Amino acid sequence: MTAKPGGLTADIVVVGGGGAGLAAALAAAENGCKSIIVLEKAGSPAGSTAMAHDIFGAESPVQKRAGVDARRDTLFKTAMEWAHWTNVNPRLVRAFIDKSGDTIRWLEEKGLEFAIAQFYPGQVPWVRHYIVRGQGAELMKVLRKGCEERGVKIITHARGRKILRGRDGKVSGVVAETKSGEVTVTARSVIIATGGYGNNQEMLKKYCSYYHDNFGYDGPPSNTGDGIAMGIAAGAATAGLGALNLHGPFLSRRESPFMTVDAKGHDGEPLRVRLSELAWEPYTIWVNKQGRRFVDEAYAQAFFAFGNVFALQPDGTGITLFDSSTMRMMEEQGLTRSGIFGIHTLHGFVSPGIPLPGLEREVGKKEASEANLKISGSWDEIADWIGAEPAVLKTTIEEYNAACESGHDTLFVKDQRYLRPLRTPPYYAVRCHVSICDAYGGIKIDENMEALDTQDSPIPGLFAAGSTTGCWESESYCYHLTGHLVGFALNSGRIAGENAVKYVSGK
Repeated sequence: MTAKPGGLTADIVVVGGGGAGLAAALAAAENGCKSIIVLEKAGSPAGSTAMAHDIFGAESPVQKRAGVDARRDTLFKTAMEWAHWTNVNPRLVRAFIDKSGDTIRWLEEKGLEFAIAQFYPGQVPWVRHYIVRGQGAELMKVLRKGCEERGVKIITHARGRKILRGRDGKVSGVVAETKSGEVTVTARSVIIATGGYGNNQEMLKKYCSYYHDNFGYDGPPSNTGDGIAMGIAAGAATAGLGALNLHGPFLSRRESPFMTVDAKGHDGEPLRVRLSELAWEPYTIWVNKQGRRFVDEAYAQAFFAFGNVFALQPDGTGITLFDSSTMRMMEEQGLTRSGIFGIHTLHGFVSPGIPLPGLEREVGKKEASEANLKISGSWDEIADWIGAEPAVLKTTIEEYNAACESGHDTLFVKDQRYLRPLRTPPYYAVRCHVSICDAYGGIKIDENMEALDTQDSPIPGLFAAGSTTGCWESESYCYHLTGHLVGFALNSGRIAGENAVKYVSGK
């Protein structure tokens, strides 16, 4: 239901219509609240969750059916060891993990279908619940449908601006900005779920010491930290600000459009691939702007860990290098890393190892129009394009080639299987950068998702969920708990909704 703003009153108002917000609203409705309003500043509910693929779960029905032993106790220990027991609230982490399996059940019963998969080779236990059809967009449809069926009012183009508190300190409503002007929503409880602040450069520069203007951003435009500012103004304490979920090497779809090769996927549609997918193959080598290697390119866990190391390079930039021999191998054998970040058809993703005939031709066509691609028969010319000293780049290539010949990378101990020398021109260079998936941290909360003030006391009636909050994640994304950013959004949303109902009902 979409309502027009006017004189509005509700028992519970949710600020933000992403995964955390709609999960909160739906959970509140399912627990008996009949008067709920969701304020969403975009044109429709979506948020980061609409872009998701995976949801973390422990002891879920999907895992149990597959015989996967993913115990909550074990995964709680994993989370806390990753964080070194710093900057997180163990009770909050425990509440999230304990709820996670039931949330998968909750979503299955609403029609979502999940498959269990590894995120990186050798990952144990399997906690990644991959949404089989429609991915995050389908998840948001399911949540919205559930809200609408239970009478939740969703008001779009409504940006929360201020949390209201009465003289007794209790929350009394929200002031929002709409197309029709400013509106006050009177409410007995407020749940802030506006997402992170990855699209707010001012906040990124303020809270993240290593942020650089060259960092990309691939989240929703709406993630500008509105809820964090509202919470602070309402007296909430903060926690975890400055933590970024990064990945790399990265090029956006605008920077690296799809190339169509001479092959078709299982669905009969032409296969498409982007430069960024070639750039993070383990057979390549990566150098910074100085022409020096900086990481084991074949590191199994990859992606998020690579984002961290890319961020520390000059300008947050790295250059992937490979030669014609490697290009031909990609054509004949396909990509090694694929899954959710690999080659595509119009209708989905394709497994690794699918030959890509015509790839070399299509990449060659891109050089004239791609600012991030250089093809040359000379390492000196590649060095000039990078901005590195030719002698430094040549030394890097010589050292790497020697490691390939000996079968041992004495610098970063790269897996011997992926040591492939660069000796066959032309040489390829792809300039990439780090990108922000999400910037999390903000309002300090407890295990009930209650917003805490600077004395660590709950602010009566104020709850928060998702990436708007802190105390549940360390300074670096824990990829052993794959999908836990979306997982935390959904689970913290459900917990916030349930506890908001208890608050307004006086239980």
